[in-house]
Amino acid sequence: MAVIKPFRGITYNRKLIKDPGSTITPPYDVIDPEEQERLHRENPYNIIRLEYGKTYPEDNEAENRYTRAAATLQQWQQNKILLLEQEQKFYFHEHSFQWRGKTMARFGLMAALKLESYASGLVLPHELTMAGPKADRYQLFQNTRANFSPIFTLYPDSEQKMEAYREIITAREPAFEALDSSGHYHRLWPVHDPELIANLTAYLAERPVLIADGHHRYETAYHYSCKTDLDRLPGAGFVLSTLVGTGDPGLLMLPAHRILHELDIRQDKKLQQIIEDHFFFLDRGRPRELDRETFIAELDQLAPESGAIGCITHARAGLLIPERKPETTDLPVTILHENLLDPVMAAGNNKTQAKIDYTHEASQAFDAVLDGTADMAFLIGPMPVDKILERARKGLIMPQKSTYFYPKLPGGLVIYHMELSGV
Repeated sequence: MAVIKPFRGITYNRKLIKDPGSTITPPYDVIDPEEQERLHRENPYNIIRLEYGKTYPEDNEAENRYTRAAATLQQWQQNKILLLEQEQKFYFHEHSFQWRGKTMARFGLMAALKLESYASGLVLPHELTMAGPKADRYQLFQNTRANFSPIFTLYPDSEQKMEAYREIITAREPAFEALDSSGHYHRLWPVHDPELIANLTAYLAERPVLIADGHHRYETAYHYSCKTDLDRLPGAGFVLSTLVGTGDPGLLMLPAHRILHELDIRQDKKLQQIIEDHFFFLDRGRPRELDRETFIAELDQLAPESGAIGCITHARAGLLIPERKPETTDLPVTILHENLLDPVMAAGNNKTQAKIDYTHEASQAFDAVLDGTADMAFLIGPMPVDKILERARKGLIMPQKSTYFYPKLPGGLVIYHMELSGV
């Protein structure tokens, strides 16, 4: 079902760039101003200058972060900082990291993924998107015609067939190995093997693809492709993607807990009414006295079957259990938004600025409530990837920031250029 192709990637010249770890960067949407400044300062050739350049007060339509990215890309190619591959290739990426004292490694296939409408059912979204980030990415794409970071996609791989390819690929010498500023270790293997490429292409063609991270970039690329003559520029019909099997042992999806701020009186009353009318509250005591690990363990046990949601207020901590047992495809985060958060936020006074923040660390949610910076927090239990894929195949979309796949895919390993890719 999914169409993938090898492509002529653009990579850093390893003869000139001795430390590839200093040139890669996290995705633009997780980079704060301090991180952006550090990345610009530490290496003049960091991909941040293309992916997420600085803005200046004097910027205008002719001179801005997008036009500077295009000019810098061209300059780096002319100066041989960036080199275009001579052959179309797949790129295999192993991303090793530490998680709670354990070393994990995620293995992905970087390829050109054919852009499809969501209605086709070939590429599936699972979260809502916002207009602002898409406008930003569109301007970058329009000026550079390139992808500097891949979208993160998943495909069902219950047979774990990719593990067999992983053994073959990782037995070879990687094109480069790099340690990034977060302490994550990266290895990259460009592969130009016609038989392997044909086998992988056929295998993925039997499977739908789920967007795990990068909905805004995918929708931007698709929007651009719809406005482009693909007969003249077929490369615009594809987007750079890293595909990971749902059974990959290094696939880690963290919950995105909700922290509520500045609720007004009407919202607080609405919230209490909904909880009283539609949920059972399993009281677990005062949050300051709570054994957090035991509380999270109970939430993790109950959430998959009952739809349980952790609820932390200044006075009490407990578990919210929906009165009506949800269907097997319903997930706690959708229950929380559809039945509680959405109506509560809608009940607010238009003059108030109630908002929701997100964190994948339960301790941060607890602390925000206990130190008085938040009104309350809702903790989300584990969500099986297969359930998310099941919902997506039914056309069911989850709220924004429902998932947090860790770690984020870096930008700068391979650049996909629609005019030079050869697809």
